[in-house]
Amino acid sequence: MSLKILFFDELRGFYKSKIMIILWVGLPILSVIFNLVRFDTEGVPLSYFVGLFIASIGGTLSSVMLSTSITSEINRQVFNLFLIRPVKRESLLIAKYLAVFSCLVIATLITLIVGVIIDWITTGIPQGIVIIQSLESLCFSLAAMSISCSVGIIIGISVKNVAASAILSVYVGNQFSLISILPSVFLPEILNPLIFSGCLGILLTALLIGIGIIIFKSKEL
Repeated sequence: MSLKILFFDELRGFYKSKIMIILWVGLPILSVIFNLVRFDTEGVPLSYFVGLFIASIGGTLSSVMLSTSITSEINRQVFNLFLIRPVKRESLLIAKYLAVFSCLVIATLITLIVGVIIDWITTGIPQGIVIIQSLESLCFSLAAMSISCSVGIIIGISVKNVAASAILSVYVGNQFSLISILPSVFLPEILNPLIFSGCLGILLTALLIGIGIIIFKSKEL
């Protein structure tokens, strides 16, 4: 069974989940609410703050969803049904990661587009600034959520209890996701936000998923 087939199979399961529906619908609504409340952003586009919020909420929920899904499937021996076929273990994990991350990308884009439209209509911030800040926000969000997803994979493989898996994901996933955000937020003159967050997100994700694959290959199911 190819990675492509596994990916679409996982995607069908994840995009119908309650958590994804909440993200797809809830985050754009929160973007509108932020504008109605009219927080004082001191000239910084609303979409920038919305992106940071997405990184925190979306990353945490995605980490929980991945970890609990993997832990539950290991406990119910679901993976054994795949492994009796010519399926590589790493393909199972990568397919799950790609499915969840793809859903998060859609939710993030919808939310940021809503935030950008609100900025254009309500604040009068020049278009160029809105686009640049939104790109930085998008990069922050995707990097943080990618790292959180990869942390969720490791936790899901390592922990046998679903509840413990969820609790660890909330804390550990959120802490790891901040690594890609905080340095460039507090040191914008030294670190380019787009380059730093993007590179760190890719490197940490690859490293953590690699560790997860090594653990999964050595694990008795």
